[in-house]
Amino acid sequence: MTEDMQGHGGPIPPPSYNERSVVVCGTAGGVGTSVVSALLAEYRAAASLHGASWWVDAAGNDGDVHQRLRATGDEALLRTAAGTGLLPAPEAAITDVVAHTWRFGAIPVVDAGARPLTALPELCSPELADVTPVLVVGPRPDLLNRSREVFSEWDHAGVLRRTIVVICCQVPTLNHQALTGMLTDAVTGQVAGVIGLDYEPVLGAGTALDSAAQQRFSPATRLAIQELAAVTVRR
Repeated sequence: MTEDMQGHGGPIPPPSYNERSVVVCGTAGGVGTSVVSALLAEYRAAASLHGASWWVDAAGNDGDVHQRLRATGDEALLRTAAGTGLLPAPEAAITDVVAHTWRFGAIPVVDAGARPLTALPELCSPELADVTPVLVVGPRPDLLNRSREVFSEWDHAGVLRRTIVVICCQVPTLNHQALTGMLTDAVTGQVAGVIGLDYEPVLGAGTALDSAAQQRFSPATRLAIQELAAVTVRR
């Protein structure tokens, strides 16, 4: 247990919201991990959590999501128009950043980047037992093949059964439906859920992700984000 998680009066409990804290990992770089995690945090802020929804950048890379979300305010915790707090934590352990957000009564969506094997020991720890893991996978066959080790290790560690898998289509000419069906059949009963995210031209443009840009999302994209939010609540 880390010092931050222990605190001064024992382990820090999560705030009493229906939404669970989430740690998002990509099985490879460039599969959409940051965007998926940020949009989940944004949806929660707009739908229910307001300022208690935080997106934590723990990917360890130079990212531009805070700029694309048009976040403003205090550099220590920028805010989007929806109210999402954006916390930079590139050097911190996942357990520590989760505990830090809980201290402020916030519910985080942590972008852990393409480090699913590095993050696994923390996701196995009792301190993060209340956290929902999300794995983002690219629908290309080569990316799915490269993700086999991740699925195997997460399954062996007992984390896969509480994991939501998001198949995020980054290329307009790819159809993820067949691969989503194959993956769903392969992992049924082994994961908590599988969600397919179609190619979204607004996201594909690589520019703004703010509230105005989100209004231009297709109905399918809106539904996928809503489904992801729905499967990351307490049951």
